[in-house]
Amino acid sequence: MPSKDAGPGFAVQVDDAALAEDLAHASAAARAAIGPVVERLRRDGVPVQWLRRCEPEGRDGTRLPGCVKFYIPQPVGRWGAVLTADVAADAPRLLLVAVGERHPAAAFRPSVYVVAHRRLNG
Repeated sequence: MPSKDAGPGFAVQVDDAALAEDLAHASAAARAAIGPVVERLRRDGVPVQWLRRCEPEGRDGTRLPGCVKFYIPQPVGRWGAVLTADVAADAPRLLLVAVGERHPAAAFRPSVYVVAHRRLNG
């Protein structure tokens, strides 16, 4: 769970294979920003105040109903993470679905939202 200083939050389960895939496609700056945040998620969870609801259906055709996101670095960084509820957990917990660039300038690079959509919807 998040530290006492951060207020209430949720534990986070990280899929190491998905994380490795996301970081392999990320820039050095992205890896430097995202890495420490993921380690904090593993250790402390994510504070509720970081979380924002994802649009159920994005302008780009992504479908992320019930998902939440947060920005890296806080409060409105260039990168982000998408999470969903871990329905198999014994206690409230979120699953890290994807990390990456929120709105890439290069059209050929998928956003973190597109990556999350693909992982959740096939």
